[in-house]
Amino acid sequence: MLIAGCSHAAGSEIDGTEDSEYNRDNSFGNRLAKRLGYEPVNIALNGSTNQGIARSILDWVHLNYDASCMELYVVIAWTDNSRMEIPSPRIHSYDSANPNSDFFAESNKLFLRINFGWKGEDDWEKEQTKYYHEFMVKNSCYLELLTINLILQIQYFLNSKSIKYVMCDTMVVCSSNIYTQPYTEKIDSSRYYNLFQNDQSFWIKYKNAGYTNTKAKYWHHNEIPHRFYAEELYQFITSRPL
Repeated sequence: MLIAGCSHAAGSEIDGTEDSEYNRDNSFGNRLAKRLGYEPVNIALNGSTNQGIARSILDWVHLNYDASCMELYVVIAWTDNSRMEIPSPRIHSYDSANPNSDFFAESNKLFLRINFGWKGEDDWEKEQTKYYHEFMVKNSCYLELLTINLILQIQYFLNSKSIKYVMCDTMVVCSSNIYTQPYTEKIDSSRYYNLFQNDQSFWIKYKNAGYTNTKAKYWHHNEIPHRFYAEELYQFITSRPL
């Protein structure tokens, strides 16, 4: 079971650290894999964008998937649609912050991530980030459409290879409006858990339910919500076998 997403899918800070074997073993994706009898392959990356999530899936499948000897199931846990990344003249070693990832797509090093709440490490990054932060604030609908196109890209890609999958949200991913409707109506809701129900996304749902993680510095859940969410996904999948 290939598990792709951001820090929430990586189980970040379950034990107080940003990445560890324990965190990944206890993440909802790894728990789901074991519940369904699959070997978990967790490639989720702390700080990942939806662009990075999609690209990592494409790269992993391209390099590792062999339909003749492998049964593959993919869990795609989309992250906040406001995150974006841009082609960069620099090499960005995001793998150093994810030592326990089961795979790192080298193509991730070619892009600078722009996330709200992070100003950049040096003067060059700070200048780039400042510009794109302003762009992100003024173009929220564009970023939402970008994420929806990535969802469809992965949906059609996996379908073309007859690979089973399930999608879910860990943060605010999409909404339905006049601009997104031409795309959203083409998303397969039978394979998307709580499609566009942002209050039911992993982070928001359990935060609103009162769950806290005293070990976390960056707003991540502990073992309990991960266990609950894995069971939710299990029930969703087994109630409508794909």
